Amino acid sequence: MMDFRTLLVFATTLFLAFVLERMPMPDILSWLQPAWVMLAVTILVLRAPQWFGLWLALPLGLMLDAEHGSYLGLHVLTLVIHIYLLQVLYKRISIFNFVQQMAVIFLLVALQQILMYWALSALTDSQRPIEIWGPALTSALMWPWVYALVSIAMRKMRHA
Repeated sequence: MMDFRTLLVFATTLFLAFVLERMPMPDILSWLQPAWVMLAVTILVLRAPQWFGLWLALPLGLMLDAEHGSYLGLHVLTLVIHIYLLQVLYKRISIFNFVQQMAVIFLLVALQQILMYWALSALTDSQRPIEIWGPALTSALMWPWVYALVSIAMRKMRHA
């Protein structure tokens, strides 16, 4: 059973991820915006896989679709694939060191960006390029910090 404090840490993590996702950045740095919600979902699934699974993709994906103004269900699809791959690779990822985990995060966010590009190319006539490597790279670089902050918050909540 998940206690209230753990649930509070996870809810705060998701809230901050959505706030950071919409944080305005200068145009020159906009391609370096990490995929904050993907990082938060990754932490939720890896820290509590029995509680957070594929059901998480529907509400979060719909909120991301509304936030980004994208086609309804596009982020749901990418989150379903992201969470499914995390659940399949859960045991392996949990024994990886941080460099290997960063590589997995890089690949998962790059896959999400590629799927978004393909879906938008299929749905629209626009062939505008998207940032694939920037968000994947910055998300991978942010992974140890985000993971450490959530772990510290969980530890402090257990001892409080």
